[in-house]
Amino acid sequence: MLTEDVVVYRVRDHLLADGWEIVSLAMPDQQGTDVVATRDGLRLEVEAKGAGSSKPGTARYGKEFNQAQVTEKVGAAVLKALAVVSAGRAQAAIAFPDLPLYRRLTRPVQRALRQLAILGR
Repeated sequence: MLTEDVVVYRVRDHLLADGWEIVSLAMPDQQGTDVVATRDGLRLEVEAKGAGSSKPGTARYGKEFNQAQVTEKVGAAVLKALAVVSAGRAQAAIAFPDLPLYRRLTRPVQRALRQLAILGR
């Protein structure tokens, strides 16, 4: 299962391969922006979400998120990215597992996200 920490590491690896320098990473049990990177004077802040719970001891540990949970995760990531864009402090990006439920929820708003300069992967 692609938990949030796996998505964070994959985003980090992708950015490193694309010439970005990683400033910080925040794992699911930490506060802050999931991935912060810089390149050529630009700052990028990425909010990542996973496909299921990675927190031992929780009722949903090891289980994939349902549609309501994925909807909440997508909404939270978009709101965080909008705050970054509104503040003008960095470029914003969101990263989700490449799964049908995430694609179905984000496909109708991809154009708007691009217009707002929110990058997706």
